[in-house]
Amino acid sequence: MGKAVQRGRAGRSGQRRRRPIALTFCDVDYERGSRAHGRGVAAAPPEGWLIGRAGLVHADFDGTRLRITGDELITGPCPASALINALHGKQLVVGHGILTTDLRAAAMVTPIPGQLLDRTIDTLALAHRVRAKPYPAGCGLADLAERNLGVMRDKAGFPASAPGLRPGAPGQSPDRRGADPREDAGLVARLWEAMVTTGTLAWGAGRPSWTRYDGNTRPGSPAGAADLGPEHIAELTGRQHQAEAAQWASRIRTEGRIMRPTAADGSALLLANLAAAYIPAPEPVRIIADTLRDAGEIPPRPLQVEDLYMACQYLGVQQNIEVRHRSATGRKLTKALREPVAWALWQLTHPQWRSAYRLARRESEASAVGYIRFEELKNDRARIRGRLAALVQ
Repeated sequence: MGKAVQRGRAGRSGQRRRRPIALTFCDVDYERGSRAHGRGVAAAPPEGWLIGRAGLVHADFDGTRLRITGDELITGPCPASALINALHGKQLVVGHGILTTDLRAAAMVTPIPGQLLDRTIDTLALAHRVRAKPYPAGCGLADLAERNLGVMRDKAGFPASAPGLRPGAPGQSPDRRGADPREDAGLVARLWEAMVTTGTLAWGAGRPSWTRYDGNTRPGSPAGAADLGPEHIAELTGRQHQAEAAQWASRIRTEGRIMRPTAADGSALLLANLAAAYIPAPEPVRIIADTLRDAGEIPPRPLQVEDLYMACQYLGVQQNIEVRHRSATGRKLTKALREPVAWALWQLTHPQWRSAYRLARRESEASAVGYIRFEELKNDRARIRGRLAALVQ
């Protein structure tokens, strides 16, 4: 029997088969050194973060049920471009915060193809829009998983403390402690399936949070739920572009934000206009890298252009802006900028030392041996930074 006859019979009987949708669900982890730190320092916007690794979960959806077909861990050198390459050609890409944070951070070190944005769905941005509040609370992945799936999220999130306090410091934002990002990617997959099949979205009450807008503790808002309209389901299933994705580039470059009506961020705006796609490779950073390589401080392999951008992401927000602006305008780095850039390059090229330092910091809270080891590494850090400063002064 020919295919045309089969299609005709299926259409007459009302049993037209639906082609499964191919999806990739994504969760991103960040390098902790990319975040602002120090009391009184404003929290860095996503443009000031640095991607460390990512977890992907691949699946098919037949209209009634999601079927997981595989997973992938993106790690190693140049993780941002590795992530973008891994997402290339996928039919739909879904993440909780993928537009609002993940791709904003990735754009600082590697260009983001417009075709990827056309196929990207951000469940966080959609939840904020459905929630329809100036400062939507209860839309985090943990809240949505609890309210829509009845499950508790195991992975610690950050930041959980006031803006300006360094994540991971004792008594402040928790350490993720090696949690696999594929676990959260799988949780996003379950959340997406629930939203599409039930046509509803429930949000949590949120938690009291510190806000610099009024200087007081903002209480959590009541939990609630809403029906998803046909336009929301069309966005979730890729039948129409998500509103935030369609306006992603223009909003970031002109407003410093994705989700409305949440407040714009001036630092985000400045950094977004100095992203990898808009400025040349930071040659002043490469010059310092060559100096360190000649002195044997970093490995002899030439650094990729992405590595140079990544080194900028280790800096504080204002230093990042200054280095990128000087790179774009052909100006040399000041002495005050050269030492932080050298230290950033050294950290970037010594991931084992960086991991050992973080582990020792955690263990210093639990034992005397850990405390001694951490003090040794702190002294080691001071010696290294002293050598680097002498090389680039």
